[in-house]
Amino acid sequence: MASKSQQPSAPVAGSNNTQRPVAAPAGDGAHRAFIQGDRTAQEIVSDTLAAIETSQPRINAFAYVAREQSLKTAAALDAAARAGHPPGLLAAVPVSVKDIINTMDMPTQWGSLLMQGQTPPADAVAVQRLRAAGAVIVGKTTTSDFAYKLLTDSKAHGVTRNPWNTDYTPGGSSGGAAASVAAGLTDFALATDAGASTRLPAACCGILGMKPTLGVIPHNQVPDGFNNFVHIGLMARRAADLALYLDVLAGPHPSDPHSLGVAHPNARSAAASPLEPKKLRIGWLALAGNAMLDPEVERGCHDVLARLEADGAVVEHMDLRIDNPGVPWRVLQQSNWASRWFAKLEEVRDRIEPGFARGIADGGACTGPQLMAAIQKRTEIFRMVQGWFGKFDLIATPTMSAPPVLASHPVDAPLVIGGKALGDLREEWIPYLNLFNLSSHPAISIPCGLSETGLPMGIQFAAPWYADSLLIRLAAWLEVQHPWPSAPEAS
Repeated sequence: MASKSQQPSAPVAGSNNTQRPVAAPAGDGAHRAFIQGDRTAQEIVSDTLAAIETSQPRINAFAYVAREQSLKTAAALDAAARAGHPPGLLAAVPVSVKDIINTMDMPTQWGSLLMQGQTPPADAVAVQRLRAAGAVIVGKTTTSDFAYKLLTDSKAHGVTRNPWNTDYTPGGSSGGAAASVAAGLTDFALATDAGASTRLPAACCGILGMKPTLGVIPHNQVPDGFNNFVHIGLMARRAADLALYLDVLAGPHPSDPHSLGVAHPNARSAAASPLEPKKLRIGWLALAGNAMLDPEVERGCHDVLARLEADGAVVEHMDLRIDNPGVPWRVLQQSNWASRWFAKLEEVRDRIEPGFARGIADGGACTGPQLMAAIQKRTEIFRMVQGWFGKFDLIATPTMSAPPVLASHPVDAPLVIGGKALGDLREEWIPYLNLFNLSSHPAISIPCGLSETGLPMGIQFAAPWYADSLLIRLAAWLEVQHPWPSAPEAS
């Protein structure tokens, strides 16, 4: 359990709402500075911890700050360097880990009052690989109660806010992860993506967020390894960094059947090779069962697609109507929640959020035929998306149909675009993301500019199974040819 000095400060609601993020002095050159002997790991980590603590009252990206553990790791890295041992690929790089991913030396609390102080006996596979590469985990990032919703706030850890404007949400459920990267607090954030949780926060915070093909990065925490649709997610500010982390984390593991026999993506080599847009066939899907696309988001996406077209890509509007994938997704996810909590719902109800309780109850009321229909719908969605790749190399969609909503947006309130209340937030804001969780194709959110109010927006690209490197090459090309804005201190 965290000592008092390690518990993050409480956020200050709405304070300094237009102030830009606090930069971490460690910066993206942490690894290079360490291996060249310009800075010690302890100096890098100490500066990072100081920046995190300064940011907490305003952004609240961390549920747990691992001061003692990270300084101990840094000291070991410094000792190894003095002894002449070769550094790992990520030696001395500060990273964050989402509060639902297991870490054996710090609590994994799931953003919930039910799990406070709970420290798992072993690291998740992805965490093991980060540590083996020399990364320094400086803390656990905030999420909603059991990562159940599209905003990041909880009874346990308060409200997490968007570094661009603290009146707004960083998205969810990996909002703390995205905020930590966008604010320059960490170089990389390890997250999850069951239905939006990496790509939505990345878009809301103006960074890259990637969900690799299911199984490329093993996920050994999911109870059902076969019907799983929860991906390990990656967040970074630059494509080259995303490629590096994908290479570190990818590879088979006996705990995850989807990871077995999967070739290593070798993303760094792929990202270094020039992308030729003139060879790309891109399908543009403006709606995915939702009613409306905000004109600002549409403009931002079209700007990116126009840049690709100018270099020879062929972009074709996909004039089709599809069922909203949020409907079967909700059945599958709520059934997952119910399998763990329905039998003791009354026992825990007063310690969880009402929205999560309703989701558990709905999952518990789901019948066998209803669950099987959702499972079969997932296969139908996979086959539909696979069919698209018979014609296109990439599918482009908005990441979300409207810019970030307020941090105070009620979970049950409808999405509003242009003064029109559209309905369910998940089904109207991010159906594009649920779509590729159910199909399990790799997908990335890339920044596509700012709204008129200065909030980040994102465009999503999806690729065929195991074409993860193509998405990183695309991000690398756009980073140069159509650079996206970033918070000044994170540049």
